[in-house]
Amino acid sequence: MSQLVLTPVGSISVFGFKTPVPYPFGLERTGYLVTNIESAVTQPRATGADILVAPFNDAIGRDLIIQWPGGINTQIYWHTTAPSYPALKSVPENRIYVSTGRAAAFIHSFLAFSHGKVTSDETHAPGTDIGRPGYSYRRIKITSTFGKMTVFATDGQLPYPYGRELTGYEVEDLADTLAKATAAGAVVLVAPYITEQRNAAIVRFPGGYIAEIHSPAPSPER
Repeated sequence: MSQLVLTPVGSISVFGFKTPVPYPFGLERTGYLVTNIESAVTQPRATGADILVAPFNDAIGRDLIIQWPGGINTQIYWHTTAPSYPALKSVPENRIYVSTGRAAAFIHSFLAFSHGKVTSDETHAPGTDIGRPGYSYRRIKITSTFGKMTVFATDGQLPYPYGRELTGYEVEDLADTLAKATAAGAVVLVAPYITEQRNAAIVRFPGGYIAEIHSPAPSPER
């Protein structure tokens, strides 16, 4: 069973399996809609990515699964009839965790595919952002027509639930959103904290989907 969920801050494709989830489906960190499925295969391959699942037909188009350098899986899909969705109030960010040794290869491959650009590259980001006080890591931010992306290059020693959250959603009022989420059955895994000029929390929704939710932090008083 499948259902597309549209919200003002991002869309989610929900897949409900009546059988065990077939490999490697369910391991994707995100999915991207493309206008040319052939280019979506050739461009990543040319930069070191692998095609885990070759293009196949679905009811409304075609799909494939790519694995970028660093072991990051992404589903790529194309619609026979181009969809038309309402504009978002804010653009979500995909949260990608890679090892320090594979970060450069992943970024090179993804930029070649997305034609995006690196907007920031912080080599000593504070580890408190990933539950590791006293530790520093590399944090890279990328923007492209596919949206925002934050890449966390770490030693992999991440306390739960860091590394399991798939997407960061920007909302106007974090406290109000968390109240609505918990009333609907979600669980706050990481209580609100301030990082990168944002108030952020990590939430697990019924079914196990984990996401970061944030709102802009107020400017410090002068």
